[in-house]
Amino acid sequence: MLDNLKLSLIILLTGIVVVFAVLVLLIIIIKLYSMAVSSAQSSIEQKKVEKTAQKTDTEEIVEKAETAKAEESDDGSIPGEIIAAIAAAVEVIFGEGAVKVSSVKRAKPVRTSKRRSAWKAAGIAENTRAF
Repeated sequence: MLDNLKLSLIILLTGIVVVFAVLVLLIIIIKLYSMAVSSAQSSIEQKKVEKTAQKTDTEEIVEKAETAKAEESDDGSIPGEIIAAIAAAVEVIFGEGAVKVSSVKRAKPVRTSKRRSAWKAAGIAENTRAF
């Protein structure tokens, strides 16, 4: 009878120790996860701040491009606002002063042998390609 009581107490204490050890392990895992999430959120917020600063730079570039390219092109087919937007996009991508947009021309429409539009041909190619 005394042996059964000792065995019962050993099993009980082992169970309690295991439960609390797993509880402490879970607390540590949750703390580590919390630290990882908070650092990820702070880096996202920092990127948002940088993006906001970049937007103000982009707005300055757009204003400069609009003033430089406000008049229409030689043949009058592309409005000055479109040329300004294209020039601003190029400056944002390549950096201010890295390239100069000297001319903008309309692209010729791409037609396939069945006279499909470029969007329709791209959709067909996307949906029928092999896996």
